[in-house]
Amino acid sequence: MRAIIIGVLLLIVTPILAQNVTPTPPPTDNTAVQITASDGKTLYGSFFAADGDGKGVILLHELYTNRSSWKPLVQPLLDAGFKVLAVDLRGYGKTKGKINWKQAQKDTVEWSDWLKAQSGVQSIELVGSSMGANLALNGCAAIDGCLGAVAISPGLNYFGVKTSDAVKAGFPALIVYADRDTYPKNDVPKMQELGGDHLEILLYSGRTHGMGLFKEHDDLPGAIVNWLAGK
Repeated sequence: MRAIIIGVLLLIVTPILAQNVTPTPPPTDNTAVQITASDGKTLYGSFFAADGDGKGVILLHELYTNRSSWKPLVQPLLDAGFKVLAVDLRGYGKTKGKINWKQAQKDTVEWSDWLKAQSGVQSIELVGSSMGANLALNGCAAIDGCLGAVAISPGLNYFGVKTSDAVKAGFPALIVYADRDTYPKNDVPKMQELGGDHLEILLYSGRTHGMGLFKEHDDLPGAIVNWLAGK
């Protein structure tokens, strides 16, 4: 298993960000998309993509937020040439409705089918925070050809969404968490035992959970982009 320690993070972040990539315009609200889930529910998201080919990334938000919470990461991904799909989970944002975590896991796979069908999308990766992190891990295990997942503050069991089988599945995953965050501090070491060398760890100090890490650590977007670009 490999751990990315904050003190040496710049050695990892610098090379890929130095690429000569033409920045894309700031994301707008004019990219709304929708699909119909297998149970008939209409799901909503935002799709951002520059011209040309690139990797596709699905962003899965945490509880009590919506797809707009990914603002700190969308533009860095676009600048690096990714095609980005941020979605509203059931019960949140424009998707609204009842929370249904079992069905939400199926939604992730159906969103990946939509993204794969878009022009220029070469592959699929997932990024999630907290509950979205669990969905990202399980989604990558279920999606054919998923290159990897970034899980920010994941757990072994959030509201019945269990990740032990997913981390044993063998796909690459970057786990990001704070060393005193209530659930990840206990669960991530167990995930490492299950996932072995397939998991990389980006560890911060403190108690901050999920998207709060972006507010405290300016290096986080670049670290995630670099990791995704290297898969």
